[in-house]
Amino acid sequence: MLRSILSAIGAALKGAFFFVWEALRLPGRLFAGLLGGTADGPPAGDSPLVSDLKSELAERKSLADTHDKIARSVLAWAADSIIDDRPAPVPTWLPRELKNWLPGLTRDEVETLVSSDNQAISAHIREIYALNGVRKVQPLPAAEWPPEPVSVEPAPEFVRYATAPRPAA
Repeated sequence: MLRSILSAIGAALKGAFFFVWEALRLPGRLFAGLLGGTADGPPAGDSPLVSDLKSELAERKSLADTHDKIARSVLAWAADSIIDDRPAPVPTWLPRELKNWLPGLTRDEVETLVSSDNQAISAHIREIYALNGVRKVQPLPAAEWPPEPVSVEPAPEFVRYATAPRPAA
């Protein structure tokens, strides 16, 4: 009940504002008519210009989705490789350039990929800008990763903190 009342009030206000808007536009339209006509309106929805624009926008959206999907797959591959401590199998649907590039990356390069976001990876793949420490997309020989050391040395900051004299209690 309340919904229909509010809807009726909204429709009445919309009609009133439309009437006021048209009344304000009337002098301008009359003046333009005296000077030789008005500007053309936007192209019709079925005109060739509109259909070309729609197809171009759809193509750009599709291309952007493809770039995002490839970047997410490269990021997932890099994470799997770090977890497995060796280059993971490359997804078969990736472009040939990436299939020849990914297995040749070193552990440090893969760690850089893991610490990057999708946009940065996509830009690196498309050669818009390069990620520091990662070679450009090119055929690389498959790399064997040396085994990661089991024990990790403590960070220098920790050693300095651990050997510092303790304050008196």
